Amino acid sequence: MAQNNSHLPALPQNIEAERSVLGAILLSNAAYDIVRERVDADDFFHKPHAKMFQAMRAMREADKAIDLVTLKDFLELHRQIDNAGGVAYISQMIDGVPSVTNVAHYADIVHEKARLRTIIKTLEALQTKAIEGSYSSDAIAGDLDKLGREQAAIVHTNGNAHIGHDLIDFLKIDFPQPEHLVEGMIPKGDKVMIVAMPHRMKSWFTTGLALAATRAGTVLGKLEVPKPVRTILVQIEDSPGEVQKRLRAFLATDQFTNCDPANLRIIDRTEFSEFSAEWCERFVRQADEWKADLIIFDVLRKFFVNHGDINSSTDTAVFLEIIDKIRYTTGAAVMLVHHENRKEAELMWASAGSYNLPGWATSVIQFKKKTEEKGVTRVEIEVDNKFANSLEPMRMVLDFSSSNPLQLELLEEGTGFSEAIDALGPYWTLRDLMEVLQATRSSSNRRLKKWIEMGKVEKLSGGKKGRGGQATYQELKSTL
Repeated sequence: MAQNNSHLPALPQNIEAERSVLGAILLSNAAYDIVRERVDADDFFHKPHAKMFQAMRAMREADKAIDLVTLKDFLELHRQIDNAGGVAYISQMIDGVPSVTNVAHYADIVHEKARLRTIIKTLEALQTKAIEGSYSSDAIAGDLDKLGREQAAIVHTNGNAHIGHDLIDFLKIDFPQPEHLVEGMIPKGDKVMIVAMPHRMKSWFTTGLALAATRAGTVLGKLEVPKPVRTILVQIEDSPGEVQKRLRAFLATDQFTNCDPANLRIIDRTEFSEFSAEWCERFVRQADEWKADLIIFDVLRKFFVNHGDINSSTDTAVFLEIIDKIRYTTGAAVMLVHHENRKEAELMWASAGSYNLPGWATSVIQFKKKTEEKGVTRVEIEVDNKFANSLEPMRMVLDFSSSNPLQLELLEEGTGFSEAIDALGPYWTLRDLMEVLQATRSSSNRRLKKWIEMGKVEKLSGGKKGRGGQATYQELKSTL
């Protein structure tokens, strides 16, 4: 028999407090920053109020003034005006706002009611499972414990609340693990930068990855894509004809026949004038409507034009704020394709321009040593991901004589050893190896350690030193 819930009280809510929060923001945009620290859109019980707050957040992140006129215009532009209660209802938001100075108190009320609703809904769900017998007592106890820890982890910022956690309480919190669009390489909704000297095949890589990631699975031989990735490739580095030629070359092979064209959009030079506020606004609106997961800007220097000096920390910081606003508004990860300043330099030195650029990225992908032989191009790739175990250094192989023209292979499985040994003398140092491999110290040292583990190389002992006091190494000959 269905349970009659008509006697149950309404869920905790305070519609007047919600109206007061929204009205205060419309009267004084400074109130938004106070509110944003305390509530999110999901905290509003009344759905039109949640829609209004979502719009205010997007407007604030785009540096737009928030008032009755601009809010209505924004909602109409995004076809959300009816979902937000209609023009007449929105106009009433500023009527009877008790006091803008009390907005923090109103926001705390809204947040507290939302917390109570969360607790009630969770307990109701557990009660249903217990009655149905579909959940064990241990499982219910575990969920109750988790609920308690989650609620304890919520930090209030009003004057009477305690800010922060004791050490033991902090260690008990279960923070979610970052999700990845491409495991180990592209964190969901985050910041990625490709750094390479010109002609290092980076645009071949971004195009091939965008195509391959339209479907889930193992792509390019080594990369795991948990879910299909909807990518917008903004390609203004090359001419539209060159971009089209590259796409057709991939799509004509067996490797890319199963890609889903619905998950990839291309923006070429003909659809780009300059990286202005007007262009960004149109782009963000379309990317948001299309529900993009990943946006690739290739190449950074052409987007940075008219934004100042790329070597200036101030100018690059302002530019990156624009990029971050695109991320926040669309929810998509952003990949910037950028040029190196010095060949084979360490990453923070290699990126052209201010240190802000590589420092901004959560995941940095560096394209290094390139070789070409009999129509096959090979480029070494190294990934530094702050949010996950970085991928092992790889080599990208571009070979259109193969049915799988774009593949990644691990570098450190002994590859390149014979060639390096032939070029080195009987005794050599890490510096010598760097010169032979044309690689950075970190990459060369990683390769050296792998060869030692494989029993291919040994470090000389007995006090022998190399140039400049560096340790000396030699090939370990087989005794068989």
